[in-house]
Amino acid sequence: MTNDKPLIVVIDDDIKPDQPIVGFLKNTYQAENLHLFQNSADGVTFIANNLSRKIIVLLDIMFNGKEVGVDVFNEISKKSALVCFIVMTGNIEQISREGLKSLINGHAWYIIQRDKPAKEILGIIKDAEEHIKLRVDGALEEWILRHSAEDQQKPFLKTRSGNSYTLLDILESLRTGNNSGIGQQMAGDILSLAVDLLMRDKTNIGESE
Repeated sequence: MTNDKPLIVVIDDDIKPDQPIVGFLKNTYQAENLHLFQNSADGVTFIANNLSRKIIVLLDIMFNGKEVGVDVFNEISKKSALVCFIVMTGNIEQISREGLKSLINGHAWYIIQRDKPAKEILGIIKDAEEHIKLRVDGALEEWILRHSAEDQQKPFLKTRSGNSYTLLDILESLRTGNNSGIGQQMAGDILSLAVDLLMRDKTNIGESE
């Protein structure tokens, strides 16, 4: 049976296994999908090694009075724009202007007060799960990863200008914006096509056979 649940990665120097949020996450996402890191570097390494999975990160910003969480966010965002971040802070005013700018420009999905009730935080994580399920770029990434390593390296797309791209090239573009943005362009084209098809047959939207 395929594990279709996302990985839940918590990077927080104060996280402990006996905290209520940990129990809720284990019950909802299964223990094997939950990974806790008090050391931020270990969390970064784990995420970088598991980019083939959908990942939701619950990230603390302040580590011993320093904005380590912002550095973690920036480092992972360079590797993949498809990782979903929920940022925790004791007080948003603790985040520097530059740090907040990085989080906003890098599309951190949610910023929450770390003292919110565990059930409320769980609800936000569930919303994030629905969010990544609906992302066209995430679906395209998942489709590419279903192909064999050999097929991923074969030429897949040739542009009018003569540039040739493999599935791996498209995947890298989805995650980093490289390769002339071909991945984002494909995701945009797929979304436009889907909307066009729906509008042509809008009388059947929401109807089942």
